[in-house]
Amino acid sequence: MVPDSFAEYLQSYKESWAQLQQDTPQLLSYEDRTLYTTWGISLDHVRQQSSLAAKLLQLWAYFDNQDVWLQLLQEGRDNAPEWFCELTRDRLVFNKAVRVLCDHALVEADATLGEGGKESRGYGMHSCVHAWTKHVVNERCNNALAGLALQCVGLHVPDNSRPKYWVIQQRLLRHANRCQEIISVEFKERDGEGSLTGAIHNLGMLYANQGKLNAAEEMYARALQGYEKALGRDHTSTLDTVNNLGILYGDQGKLEKAKEMYARALQGYEKALGRDHTSTLQTVGNLGILYWNQGKLEKAKEMFERALEGYEKRFRSDHPRCCSLRQDLATLQDCAAD
Repeated sequence: MVPDSFAEYLQSYKESWAQLQQDTPQLLSYEDRTLYTTWGISLDHVRQQSSLAAKLLQLWAYFDNQDVWLQLLQEGRDNAPEWFCELTRDRLVFNKAVRVLCDHALVEADATLGEGGKESRGYGMHSCVHAWTKHVVNERCNNALAGLALQCVGLHVPDNSRPKYWVIQQRLLRHANRCQEIISVEFKERDGEGSLTGAIHNLGMLYANQGKLNAAEEMYARALQGYEKALGRDHTSTLDTVNNLGILYGDQGKLEKAKEMYARALQGYEKALGRDHTSTLQTVGNLGILYWNQGKLEKAKEMFERALEGYEKRFRSDHPRCCSLRQDLATLQDCAAD
């Protein structure tokens, strides 16, 4: 709803300015107050036209300002608020809400396109508008909305077996960075919530795949703390994070820490899943690589042979993992001969 006259708009502007001065006296500058007052009036109009659009604007504070798209949000639908499930029900509902924000010059379509049409076009907002969503639209951090954003981002991290997984990973990275900003401060009391812990673990995988090893370590360590609290030290989800930490420490050159993680994961997997489960065998193979990097060739050979024997029991002898292990053993023997 647009004001009936310029005089009515001016009156709304003055009232919004006065309220903004009272609520945020520390606001930076005259220009900031001018913009924030104008956007505040726009937000009132958005609320009148679409409650979903207003809710989306509030949620956007917990994402990056650029490239928010439908499939990203749809990942967080499980156990989400009713309004969010309605917003993300389909493309028509989502686009209708976004169009209201576009009509008020708060949001615009990004140039970013999805992967082969499977992931839809993204929308973005100016960084100044995004700052306003953080500090004015949200007067303080809303843990529920922050957690919802984290679920959307973390649960959308694709597995490396997905075709062109790196395209989506690149789109997610900026949102992951925004989530990382608030995780350590805002989610301490929520350690152990399964969906949040899983999302944080996935952020660790995302950062590791993107070569951001310190950020990956922080996320894995946080996920490990959450899994241990909620599920116990020997749950397979806990052990998966332990194993991933081992891989990460190996990539960082922290070989003793990597060995400690692999040993713990191996003991847990053998107890929970058995000696010949693929998770167990994967960790055995990881230990082989670690021993190789340490120059302990006999121990490396022992691990590779055990892994090969286990994979041959579970799969055909020409399975790619078996072929890879045979190649590792051949290369290892050549190194030992030298």
